[in-house]
Amino acid sequence: MTQAQSYKKNPVLGEVIAYRTVDLISHAKESKYIRQTKIANNIWNTKLPGSSQTLYKGDRGERAGQFCGIWMFESIEKRDYYFPLINEGDEHGTGIEKFMAVAALVNKRIGNVNYTYVPDEFKETGVYTDYFVLGYDQLENPTLGGLIAIRDVDVKSGMEAEYEEFCQNTIVPTWQKQLPGMEIYILKGDRGLRKEKYAQLMSFESAEKRDYYFPLPDSVNAEIVDEYLEVFEKTNANAYLNEIPSYTDYFRVK
Repeated sequence: MTQAQSYKKNPVLGEVIAYRTVDLISHAKESKYIRQTKIANNIWNTKLPGSSQTLYKGDRGERAGQFCGIWMFESIEKRDYYFPLINEGDEHGTGIEKFMAVAALVNKRIGNVNYTYVPDEFKETGVYTDYFVLGYDQLENPTLGGLIAIRDVDVKSGMEAEYEEFCQNTIVPTWQKQLPGMEIYILKGDRGLRKEKYAQLMSFESAEKRDYYFPLPDSVNAEIVDEYLEVFEKTNANAYLNEIPSYTDYFRVK
């Protein structure tokens, strides 16, 4: 398995991104988990248009060697179609029958409905949190790269509106324009454990591009360090945060 993924094959970034982490209890079962998940993801991606599932594996950071599942939807409306909020008196909701039919197909193929269950040899460390991408409409041809870095962000109470404005007006457009092949997306929790909380997703078109900018953890390529520091200084949002969390880098599992 190689970490490289051609940027030409990178999917278009959806307006809604849901992710969860999965820890392997036994790495001897890793190939089984990857095989089952890829089968399940292929079914979901074929049968539920407008959504996609992708498996990533930790490459650097505190979760190196562990997994992250990304479920992406082209729009909030598409997410709501497949996962409607069930109000009082609403027993099914639009899209439920179609979704459950695909879930049954996944279960038949691998004996495991991947979106809710992880086999005994794995430990699910978090349910999905649905995030929408702040300023999605202003992005130009956004993609979910072959290597991504994710960190949860804890914004100081009362500074949420300022943080969002700074992200949309400064962070996102600056990173999109000045450092080719690397982008930052700001996510806001819409449903789940981290509803109303934030996350940052740094997307690289490939593992090679990440290695070009950051040859080693916490190091910047000397060839572009001045340009990088200029961008970082302009987009530094640490003043809005309670603490500075670290990224975990994940590469897409082919």
